[in-house]
Amino acid sequence: MEALYQHYLKHPFVFIDTRKELSNGIFVAVGQKDARGAHRGNQFAELAINSGKAAYAIINDAELKQQYAADERYILVEDGEIALQEFAKHHRKQLNCPIIAIAGSNGKTTIKELLHRVLSHQYKTFSTAGNLNNHLGVPLSLLSIDNSYEMAILEIGANHLEETRFLAALIEPDYGLVTNCGKDHLGEYGSIENIIKANKELYDVLSENNKPAFVCNNDALLVEISEAIPHRIFYGQNAAVDATIISRPFLKFELSIAPSKWMVQTNLFGAFWLDALLGAAAVGHYFKIDGAKIKKGIESYHPAALRSQLIAWNDNKVLLDCYNANPSSMEVFLAEIQQSNLKEAKVLVLGEMLELGDYSKEEHQKLVNEIDLNQFEQVLLVGASFLDIKLPLDNKLQHFETRNAVNDFLLTQEYKEHYFFVKGSRGNRLEELFQS
Repeated sequence: MEALYQHYLKHPFVFIDTRKELSNGIFVAVGQKDARGAHRGNQFAELAINSGKAAYAIINDAELKQQYAADERYILVEDGEIALQEFAKHHRKQLNCPIIAIAGSNGKTTIKELLHRVLSHQYKTFSTAGNLNNHLGVPLSLLSIDNSYEMAILEIGANHLEETRFLAALIEPDYGLVTNCGKDHLGEYGSIENIIKANKELYDVLSENNKPAFVCNNDALLVEISEAIPHRIFYGQNAAVDATIISRPFLKFELSIAPSKWMVQTNLFGAFWLDALLGAAAVGHYFKIDGAKIKKGIESYHPAALRSQLIAWNDNKVLLDCYNANPSSMEVFLAEIQQSNLKEAKVLVLGEMLELGDYSKEEHQKLVNEIDLNQFEQVLLVGASFLDIKLPLDNKLQHFETRNAVNDFLLTQEYKEHYFFVKGSRGNRLEELFQS
């Protein structure tokens, strides 16, 4: 590993996708294995080398290595994914900046982006790019950090037990934050209890390493499952960092960092984001960032990438919250819309929730039961998961089995100054309905 690390110091760009625009980096072959145990990524190693994108290629294909026996740029390992993870683990020990790990069911990416904006006011800050938060993304993120950074935020994404623990152990975070425990990946986890256990795994790693956690006092469950951590930094009710909601649905709140207060107007839709906003403020306060700078950082965040992203479509507004969906995030999203006093006519477009396994029928029925049809001009349900449940007989509500079917319907309508609220699992790709 040390020899490989010396190569990295000269070529500190590690990648697994040859479509990346870079040069002179280190390519690691990963992906599914064939009958010989060789990763699919091996077939791109020659391209990476010959195109100049890679100075070295880490492969696990003995036949390919034999073909280039005299070429030291091809480095043979037993398993590319494990090599990538061990490589990142070795690099982690060379880093000096504090690393904050974020786990949880909902809102991880949003709080990561909020934190980045807050911390960047005072520190050179690294944060996970895009969705590089899994068994490949986390090591790639770690290998993207160098000692010029003064702070780093790494997101942990998981969908089965022990995955959060594995990634947290790889990161060795100095601090941790769990957003919440909701019904994400319910089909894979198998139960709410397992989801709670999975999110607690970050707390467990922090506890074992005697590292602190930022914990939201507003969430009794998080307070309970973090009890073993020797040092907890609380935010929310009865804590130094708290807030009072002033208006919604685009959340405005009074931020209290004792003894001072700031009025903060966010670009986030929904009061359910308050805990995430408080978390970002609490971390900033802990790292000695002035309240005025925290306010500025929060207000500078504009949701993108389909996470409560507000766009214009013809003569209408569309709130796209369709990067992903699960019963917990759907529940608070729907409740916020139905409690809002928006003057525009509202159209609700809900895609099916995927990865629910045996819970799918029950959770889709619960969702439909929560819809107050009096609040909407139209409700459009999209996906096969709505087929097996009882739908209300009301001409305001229509079900479409496919995205193409609802697209055809939208083309027959004449909407003007309507407000569309769009949410569904990533597989629905509902944003494509509003790209024309």
